[in-house]
Amino acid sequence: MAKLRAFRGIRYDEKRFGDDVKALVAPPYDVIDTREQDALHAQSPYNIVRLDLARGSDADHPEDNRYTRARRHLMDWLATGVLRVEDAPSFYVHHQTFEDGKGSEVTRRGFISLVGLAEYDEGIVLPHERTLRGPKVDRLELMKATECNLSQIFMLYDDPESSIDALLDAAVANQAPLLDITTEDGIAHTLWGVSDEALVAKVQAFFEGKSLLIADGHHRYETALAYRDFRREVAAEPSPDPIYDYVATFLVNMHDPGLAVFPTHRVVHGVKDYDGAAMIAKLVASPDFKVTPLTQVDARDGEALVRACEQAGERHASFVLVSSGVQTPQLVEFVGGVDSSIFDEETPAQVRALDVAVLHEGLFDRMLGISKAAQEAKTNLRYKKKLPEAIAELDEPDTQLLVIMNATPVEQVNKVCRSGGKMPQKSTYFYPKILSGLIINPL
Repeated sequence: MAKLRAFRGIRYDEKRFGDDVKALVAPPYDVIDTREQDALHAQSPYNIVRLDLARGSDADHPEDNRYTRARRHLMDWLATGVLRVEDAPSFYVHHQTFEDGKGSEVTRRGFISLVGLAEYDEGIVLPHERTLRGPKVDRLELMKATECNLSQIFMLYDDPESSIDALLDAAVANQAPLLDITTEDGIAHTLWGVSDEALVAKVQAFFEGKSLLIADGHHRYETALAYRDFRREVAAEPSPDPIYDYVATFLVNMHDPGLAVFPTHRVVHGVKDYDGAAMIAKLVASPDFKVTPLTQVDARDGEALVRACEQAGERHASFVLVSSGVQTPQLVEFVGGVDSSIFDEETPAQVRALDVAVLHEGLFDRMLGISKAAQEAKTNLRYKKKLPEAIAELDEPDTQLLVIMNATPVEQVNKVCRSGGKMPQKSTYFYPKILSGLIINPL
């Protein structure tokens, strides 16, 4: 089902930059705030952020704007040797070694390939989150200007025997990496190229019987579909198997022991007439919820809150609430069934099993009146991936409620994808992120 293709990637010239490549790469565009964007621009005149998230200006106009400037940078860097095109079509084996949050060092193994684009209803590429129009408009304009995939979609595939990792590991065992850097966050990133045609064919044959799950990059995937359709419309003559029918993708076995999913905590603000005590009372009165005051836990002891949440999560969908107007943190467990009235009628059973679905439908929507539209627009919500940042939100004057979450297991993501259901935004946080600037796919 899934169609893979090796490609001649564009990379920073390692002979020119060496270990300094770590000053040229960047996190994905959608996790970079304005402060980090400015810092990355200042870090190097060749940082990938100048392509992937170039700064706008009040003086921008159709002939000179952040998209056209990104294209000019790309062309200049290719012309001057900052970037170089690989000699042979390759798969790119990529390992990331990191601390898993529990004191252990682990390595996530995967590889970068082109993946044939398919509409969701074909059942080849499966999503798990809804998308918003705004980011897709931005990414499409950038793709039209640069004619490249500047970063990779992150997808999962099912290989219980780890046969693909075994093939690729053997291929690179005695090969010097193309890239071997450790970024400031302590994560080691290693990249190898595999161009052996026989091995490429074996990998392609394995994936012909597979479907793929989007772990991260739904907006970029749907943008790639829109770009494909745009290129088809403007093509003078259709060409066989054009490269714009594919998108650059980082593929990871969903059984890989280094595959880590972290929680994303929620901060509620700006809810009119918010009353934390009344909300807790509603939860206590509901037969769908079991509420336990954490009288021995300080509201600012993030690790203790997480422990309580994780322990309860082994029994039920759970989260911890730290509310203004309520002195004690509250552990909330969902004890209702899949037929509970807290869910919308169209919500599949596989989604109803999720902590985030219980929170967003049962608490945010029905008790606090934060509609789905407001949730998608983040009108009353902020999302915090790092626990210290989440706890620090208690010092913000507009914070009404902090929700400490459990991570969504990969098995649940798989079930939701195959059910056709969609999770609430920020339901998954696959860690670590894939750096932009590792490899560029020209279209």
